[in-house]
Amino acid sequence: MAHSIWKKYSQMGKKVDQTTEYIHHVVNIKNEEIRVMIEDLTSGGKMLRPAFFLLFSELGPEKKPDSELIPLAASLELLHVATLIHDDVIDDSPLRRSKTTIHTRYGKRNAIYAGDYLFTVYFELASRYLPEQKYVVLNALSMKKILTGELDQMLINYNVNATTKMYLTEVSGKTAELFSLSTMMGAVVSGGDQKLVNLAKNIGHDIGMSFQIIDDVLDFGNSKDTGKPNFEDLRNGVYSLPYILGLQAKDAELIEILSRNDLTNEEITNAAQIVVDKGYLAKAKEIALTYSNHALRRINKLPNKESRTILTKVVKKLMNRVD
Repeated sequence: MAHSIWKKYSQMGKKVDQTTEYIHHVVNIKNEEIRVMIEDLTSGGKMLRPAFFLLFSELGPEKKPDSELIPLAASLELLHVATLIHDDVIDDSPLRRSKTTIHTRYGKRNAIYAGDYLFTVYFELASRYLPEQKYVVLNALSMKKILTGELDQMLINYNVNATTKMYLTEVSGKTAELFSLSTMMGAVVSGGDQKLVNLAKNIGHDIGMSFQIIDDVLDFGNSKDTGKPNFEDLRNGVYSLPYILGLQAKDAELIEILSRNDLTNEEITNAAQIVVDKGYLAKAKEIALTYSNHALRRINKLPNKESRTILTKVVKKLMNRVD
């Protein structure tokens, strides 16, 4: 059943459910345990990337049948889930969406193969259902940016000289690129002109940037909001925006703590408290909302269709996660 974020939009909720069902159909792994865990990962989430693709596919002059749109929507979610599986291996994360991760239960080797398998299904669907070969190349280039963003994270890990610019560059690839690809491909398959395609791409980028920063902010709250243990990134030396804002402000107290490796629980708690007390967390919220507001202004330039109204409401709902 589609996530509650789509509850008010019955047609979109139905398409999201169809996308989930298609994913479960197309993921054909004989290993029952791994298949079930992949099904769990692709069930119950917000399904934002495929949903944004489907919404933008309604904005151009051409109306593609669901038999072509649903596989493409599924491919985007499969790409997303593949990166999550690999992320969890790299970060040694015990939980994802409040459930045990694949590598925790079945080992890193099997998890990596599972992620790689989903990459191949993603490219199979993109190659089969995209209207022209050049768009398959665009998908490949987007995947390249996503992976480059992941590698850029190494420049921030355990780096007390990390800057906001470094962080935003990383997130632009690691998170925002897939949102951008989803919205852009939706505009493409609907026959949108270059103006609409560019607008869609920028909207997706702004949404993705805001979404990741808000996730960083939520890491300071209840772990139920993220489905992962609190402060997991910090334990692995990954500095999110609230910490980087403090580092860039040359906060001596914060720098002293983060200069140490293998932080204790007490040190992690102290670092988080500094970020909250000195306003770095609030500043990160402001930056996230700036990106969201950029997205909303651009969404207002889209064709006046129901999809535009839904996009506006959903982006506002995502913004409200940090209120």
